[in-house]
Amino acid sequence: MRLRRIMEHMKTQNWFAVALDFVIVVIGVGVAMYGQQWLSDRQQRADMAVAEKAIQAELFYNYGNAKERLAVAHCRAQSYKAIAAKLLAPGENWTGIARLDNKDYGAVLPVVFRSPQRTWGSSIWKAELGRGTFNLMTDKRRAELDSIFTQADEIQLLQTDIFELQGRLNVLAVNTPIGRNDRLRYYDVLAELDVKSGSLEINAQQLIVSFDELDIPLSEKDRQGALKFLDSHFERVRKIYGECYQPQEFPILDANFEKAKTP
Repeated sequence: MRLRRIMEHMKTQNWFAVALDFVIVVIGVGVAMYGQQWLSDRQQRADMAVAEKAIQAELFYNYGNAKERLAVAHCRAQSYKAIAAKLLAPGENWTGIARLDNKDYGAVLPVVFRSPQRTWGSSIWKAELGRGTFNLMTDKRRAELDSIFTQADEIQLLQTDIFELQGRLNVLAVNTPIGRNDRLRYYDVLAELDVKSGSLEINAQQLIVSFDELDIPLSEKDRQGALKFLDSHFERVRKIYGECYQPQEFPILDANFEKAKTP
C-alpha cells in the first residue's frame, strides 16, 4: 500500500510526498526491528533469570563441598603424618591402621582413608553459557562466575586422582609384613596423595573466598533454605567424621553479612 502511494507520487512528481512516504517507511521498519529486538532481549533476560537460579544452586553445592573438605583438613593432615612416620619406622611387621567404618559406603573391606567424595563442577553453567543464555550478563559478572566454576572443575580433577591414590594404600589397613622397599614405595604414594590433597584444600579455600565476595541476591526464603540444607548436610558429615570434623561458618548466609561488608 505504501509502495503504491510512493509510485503514484513519483508519477505526479510530488517529491515532497515521495520523501515523506519514504521517511514513514524507514521509521516503520526501524520501529518494527526495535520492537522485535526488545522482545528478544526481554525473553533472553527472562531465560537468564531462570538460569541464574539454577547456577546459584550449583554454586552453593560447590561452596558446601569446599566447606566440608576444609572441615576435615586438619584431621587429614594428622593422619598422613602418622602413617608417614610409621612407614619410615624400622622393621617389616605392619600393624593395620584401619580405623574407619565404611559401611555407609557399601564396602566390605577396610580402608585407610575416607575423604569427602562429592560431585564438583559446572555442568549447568557450561551448558547455558554455550547456549548464549548469559550474553546479556556483564563481562565482570561472567568472569567472576566462570572463575569459580573453573576452580570447581580443577578440584574435581584433583579429587579423581586422590581417590585413585587412596585405593593404592588400602593394603596398609591390614596386618601384614611389609618390606623396606615396599614401605618406601607406599611412602611415595602417600607423599603424592598429600600434595594433591593440599592442592585441593587450597583450591577449596580460594573457591570459598571467591564465593563470599560474589554478589548473590538472596531472598530470606532462599537464605533460610540454603541454611537448612547445609545444616542437615553437615549433620550427616559430623556423624561420619566425628571428632575430625571442625564446624564451619557461612558468612554469606548471615543476615548481617552485607552490613558487615559495608565500611
